[in-house]
Amino acid sequence: MRRSWLTSPTALAVFVTLANAAKPVVVDDTAYLLFARQIAAEPWNPYGFELFWYTQPQPAMTVLAPPVVPYWLAAGVRLFGENVPLLKCWLFPFVWLFARSADALLRRYARQTGTQVLLLLLVSPTVLPMVNLMLDVPAAALGLAAVVLLTRAADSGSWRGAAAAGLVGGLAAQTKYTMLLLPVVMLWYGLVYHQLARTVVAVAVAVAAFAVWETWLDQRYGQSHFVLHALSQAGGPPGGERLETWVRIVNALEEKSALVGALVAYLGGLAGAVGFYGAAAVGVPRRLIALAGGVTTAGLAAVVYLPRRHTILGPDGGTSLTVVLWWTLGVAVLLVTLRGVALLLLRCEPKRARISLRSHSRDSLFLAGWLLLELAGTVVLSPFPAGRRVVGVSVVAALLVARVAGRVGRARPGRRPPTWVVPAGVAAGVLFALLDGYDAWVEKAAAGRAAAVVRDAGGGGEVWFVGHWGFEFYCKREGMSPYIPGRSEVRPGDWLVVPDYPDSVGFYRPYPGRLWYTVADDEADRVRTLVFDDAISGKTVPAFYGDSEPVPINGRDRPRLSVGVYRVRTGWHPERSVTAGTPAAP
Repeated sequence: MRRSWLTSPTALAVFVTLANAAKPVVVDDTAYLLFARQIAAEPWNPYGFELFWYTQPQPAMTVLAPPVVPYWLAAGVRLFGENVPLLKCWLFPFVWLFARSADALLRRYARQTGTQVLLLLLVSPTVLPMVNLMLDVPAAALGLAAVVLLTRAADSGSWRGAAAAGLVGGLAAQTKYTMLLLPVVMLWYGLVYHQLARTVVAVAVAVAAFAVWETWLDQRYGQSHFVLHALSQAGGPPGGERLETWVRIVNALEEKSALVGALVAYLGGLAGAVGFYGAAAVGVPRRLIALAGGVTTAGLAAVVYLPRRHTILGPDGGTSLTVVLWWTLGVAVLLVTLRGVALLLLRCEPKRARISLRSHSRDSLFLAGWLLLELAGTVVLSPFPAGRRVVGVSVVAALLVARVAGRVGRARPGRRPPTWVVPAGVAAGVLFALLDGYDAWVEKAAAGRAAAVVRDAGGGGEVWFVGHWGFEFYCKREGMSPYIPGRSEVRPGDWLVVPDYPDSVGFYRPYPGRLWYTVADDEADRVRTLVFDDAISGKTVPAFYGDSEPVPINGRDRPRLSVGVYRVRTGWHPERSVTAGTPAAP
């Protein structure tokens, strides 16, 4: 594909940014907006407040939010207030940096196929639905930029360039803590390219930049934000008993082993198009690729349109077709990528495809090691499964697939990617983003219509709501107050806006934490039931962001969202209506 302005990094970044600007607040966006509001008011006191989180207000320090994105959003808040579309446009520099950095790496390692793969990366589930107001794309952008700066510093022999790479790497780590893998990637680069001295400088600057902020936080608040959450993920400070330590290690290994399958399923969603793109280059027959594409399309159509009860394999609600589909795609992506690594490093090319790798073996070795580091880091550093956990793996897999596709395709044109793969991948990305945006819109619409019901009835009294994530943001914007057990006093004449949770709630949105609320008939009158349902069964919230059955898109056999609007008659007594739940909160 020839480079045109429409496929340039800047044009793709503009498209992704505008698509994100049209999407309502979703999931953890609400928390980052609250941090931005606090920082805009008190720049030197970023964690000095409480925020409502799931069920109760809690100290901001206990909510995982490294500073870079909240401070950037705070600057936007100071400029044009809490205007969500404008704040999302304010994130354009991060999207642009991601696109430019990915383009630079593709030009370095896969010049022949870089334009096509850049398009697949940006206009696909890897990036297009992932930006939101969250940390993941900005962190990946800074991380890729740090690698690009390091490669250029090594090429030019610049010590200043190495220091700049380290500084950007430190910012990446303070954007999302999973980017603490970056110093290891830098060291690997130094070992492969015999640039260990400059790499050590970059790593030292990155660690120093990271440590300076955490030291300031420790002096300001008496604790480091990173250390607090690292200990929290590990189950608290280590105990003195050896048995207790071993039990924790075993439990951690069990959790991580369960995490692997979920991350593979997410990889199928985020990098499925990359797998199809590289399949021919690694020796998969074109007819088989076309057949797999048809089966995948049919499977996705079934997931999106058939209710979940019709997509079950096996008796008694066995493994769902949804999980099988995404997991199979994820395994295929891994197999294609690893086969590509073998072609580049072990010289086991397809028949009659002879590739000379002598002058480029270091490039291939670096990418292969980077992929293994990303795979290991994703499992070790991920606290729970979510689509955003595999962004790094998806990007490095794309670099490797692009490299092997370009080299094999140059040696043997018959092994080039099928022409339909790129447009099909782009179409899948756009449809995915549309579904995700619609699923997020439902919570905004529910809050607005509930507020309209109260206004039409004449208002009066306080309006309380139950729920979290985007629903919380828009309920507060409508002037409602979150119901807080033990603090909120609900009086006769007040209003309640409470989602109708299923009997077996699992991890359901708008997620209220571990307490599930019902309203007794003798406590309040149900004035209106707001039901949001449609012919599309597929949903991304919360599936794409973390779920009890973690997949990029899941099916449903109940309304997308149902909310009850109540007028309190005798007061609301939570001790009668709150029941404990056991879903795992992210």
